[in-house]
Amino acid sequence: QQLFKRWGIGHKDRNDGLLILLVNDQHVVRLHTGYGLEGTLTDLICQRIEHEYMIPAFKEGRYDDGLLDGLNVISKLLSDPAYAQSFKPEKNEADVAWQIFRNIVAILGVIVILIAFAIKNLVGHFSATSAKGRHAPSELRWTRIQWLTAFGVIPAMIVVGYDNASVSSPILMCSAMLYGYFILITVWQAWRQQQAVNTLFAKNSSKKYTAINKLISSRQNFWIWMAVLFPLPFLFYYFYLSSRKTYYRNHPRNCPKCKAPMHKLSEQEEEVFQSQSQQMEETLHSVDYDVWQCGVCEAITSWAYPGNESKYEKCPQCKSLAYYEESNRTLVSPSYSMRGQGESVHACLFCGYQTTSTYSIAKLLDSSSSNSSSSSSSSGGSSWGGGSSGGGGASSSW
Repeated sequence: QQLFKRWGIGHKDRNDGLLILLVNDQHVVRLHTGYGLEGTLTDLICQRIEHEYMIPAFKEGRYDDGLLDGLNVISKLLSDPAYAQSFKPEKNEADVAWQIFRNIVAILGVIVILIAFAIKNLVGHFSATSAKGRHAPSELRWTRIQWLTAFGVIPAMIVVGYDNASVSSPILMCSAMLYGYFILITVWQAWRQQQAVNTLFAKNSSKKYTAINKLISSRQNFWIWMAVLFPLPFLFYYFYLSSRKTYYRNHPRNCPKCKAPMHKLSEQEEEVFQSQSQQMEETLHSVDYDVWQCGVCEAITSWAYPGNESKYEKCPQCKSLAYYEESNRTLVSPSYSMRGQGESVHACLFCGYQTTSTYSIAKLLDSSSSNSSSSSSSSGGSSWGGGSSGGGGASSSW
């Protein structure tokens, strides 16, 4: 498109230019049409010319013959209306749409998979010792090979290896196969999560109920997305998991000391047994505490659960989850020639500890150079015909 615009191929008023681009080492040929030729040389016709008249010769290394054969057909189409009327693409709309669909899915799939893999690798999804990965039970942790196979290799095999000749709606069928495959993967994830819950539940410890609750909470965002993407059956499964969180949090448990049954205290009753920092955290909703008391020895056990407010961090001084960004301001505004500077202030609402840090702000981007180059390109194009294109045409490879 940029080359077509730069050269200004075709008549300025009729826009009847045609660019034929042969990329030999990549085995790609493209017919790129001007606005005025899009009605005659449609995308389907361009693709048929490439596949039937040009690529067979290219495969044998006869590039001159392939180009001449394609140009002869184009010449007839443009000069003989009867021939153009009789020239019907052998491929139907569904075949071409399928090829476009497969190419788009393949390109977008590779981009998404690489970005997702890089992010997961960075946050320690595949490691048992990283800051975030260590909290994932072994039953839920993927190896790099497993993840790439499940989300890259197998979906690629479904798209690339799918035979569209035997069905009338290949795009619909392939989409259904991909959709069904990812449902199976998600069902497997649900099974793996249940295995992790069962492993924790089998432990002879009163801590297991809190651990199960935190495990389900850590996976809550994942299941929200699955409920959106796959409402059946995961919308119901999400509500089921939410009820199980409450079930395990309030599950009866025995005293760690005398093994007698314990009971959960109310919000008013538990304040007597909480420290001032814990009361502050509950006020800020950064942590929610449950206090259980033994009915025999009256021992007290406290369990911490993540609160609804996530902006707070652990204070470096008092360790309370009451440390947050109090202010963020620009000290020196950036310009086109120099960086700016900002200041961030963090403070703890419990102990009053405060830190101030500065950071650099990137220079403003000057777009004048790109504008000047683009204007010179267009002026060069207008000196050679002045034709323009909307990107019509087709590309094929062999």
